Amino acid sequence: MLRKHCCIITVSSKFAVFVFIRRRPFILKKTSLYAKLIVVNIMLNFKIDDFSVWEKLQKTTEPIIMYGTGNGADKVVDIFEGLNIKLSGVTASSGFVRERFFRGFPVKPLEYFEEIYDNFTIIITFGTSIPDVMNNIFSLAEKHRVLVPCVPVIGTEIFDRKFLEKHTDELNLAHSLLADDFSRKIFKGYVNFQFGGRIEILKEIETPESEVYENILSFNHNETFIDIGAYRGDTVENFVKQTNGKYKKIIAAEPDFKTYQKLIKNCEALENFTGVNAAITDFDGEIGFSSLAGRQSAVGGDNMIKSLSLPTLCKESEPSFIKIDSEGCEIDILKGGEEILMKFKPKMNVAAYHKSEDIFKLPILINAINPEYKIHLRHHPYIPSWDTLFYCV
Repeated sequence: MLRKHCCIITVSSKFAVFVFIRRRPFILKKTSLYAKLIVVNIMLNFKIDDFSVWEKLQKTTEPIIMYGTGNGADKVVDIFEGLNIKLSGVTASSGFVRERFFRGFPVKPLEYFEEIYDNFTIIITFGTSIPDVMNNIFSLAEKHRVLVPCVPVIGTEIFDRKFLEKHTDELNLAHSLLADDFSRKIFKGYVNFQFGGRIEILKEIETPESEVYENILSFNHNETFIDIGAYRGDTVENFVKQTNGKYKKIIAAEPDFKTYQKLIKNCEALENFTGVNAAITDFDGEIGFSSLAGRQSAVGGDNMIKSLSLPTLCKESEPSFIKIDSEGCEIDILKGGEEILMKFKPKMNVAAYHKSEDIFKLPILINAINPEYKIHLRHHPYIPSWDTLFYCV
C-alpha cells in the first residue's frame, strides 16, 4: 500500500521509474504502456486486469461476434464506432435469430460463425438471470473467448481506464468502508469485471439471495417495509415470504402506471399494504418520466408524474426496512431521505449497478449520512453485473 505522501517505486529499468506524491504519479523517464498499467494497479488497493475490455477488443486480431441485439447492444456498437473497433457479426439465442438484421448485420446462429471461423471472440450485450441461458453463456466461455463490454443502465460514462484513473481514491475509500472480507472480495471482482469484462469473474463473486437472509438481514413481526421501485411486486412477495406473512406494514412505490396496476393486482390480497404511484426522488412535486419497458423506464422524459421524497413517503410510518431499486435515482433518494436514515436507521437493500459511479458513491454517501451502518455488498446470479446490491444494517 502507498504511503500517504511520497513513495518511490522502481518498476523496471526497462520501463520507468515513478515517484508518487500525494498518490499522484510523476513519470521520471519515458514509459511503456505496460508500465502505465502497473501504475493503475498500484494506485488501487487491489489487483485488476492489465487491460480494459475495450482495450482488449481494440487490439484483438480475432473476429468479434456480438451476442445480443437489444438496447445494450446498440450502446456497445456506438462505442465501437468511436473506438474504431471492428464488429464481424451478430448472433442471438435460439428463437431470437429469425430472418432479421441488427445495425446492418444479418443475425446468424452461433453455429454459422463456428463453421466459418477457427477462432473468434464473443461479446455479450444483453442481460439475463435465466439459469439455462446463463449456463449456456458460461459453457461458451469454455470453447471461445467471451467478454462483456459493460455499459451503464443509466448514463453514458463507461468503466474504462479513464474512469478508473478519475475515481481511484473514491474506489479505494468505498472498498475500505465495507463491513466484511467477503463484501470486499465481491467489490474487487465487480470492479475488475466492469473494467476487464471477463465473464468468469461473475461466477467467482455470485451468491444466492438466500445467503443474505442467513448472514446479513433478519426480520421480526413488527417490520415496516418501504419498497421503492416495487415493479410488479416481486420484492414484496419475497418480503412476505421471509416474514412468514407477519409484518406491520408495506408501502410499495412504482412510478410506471401500467406496471403499478400490475403491482396492485398482484398484492391485492395482502393485509396492511399501500401502493403509491409516484417516483421517489429528493423532492415533492412533479418530475419528467420516460415510460418504456423494464429497465428502460426511468426518470427523465416528457411525461410528468408525481414525485415524492422519502420523508413524505414515510410520513406516517417508522420504516424498518427500505429497498431502493429506482433506475439511477438511488443517490437522490438517499440524499432526500437523510433524516430517515439518521432517525430510524432502517435496514436497506440498495441497487448498486445502474450508473457506473454507484459502486463507490453509494457506500460513501450512506457512511456520510449515518456512520453506524454496516455496509455489505452482494452480487446475485445475473449477466452482466446487474443485481449487485448493497445491504446495510
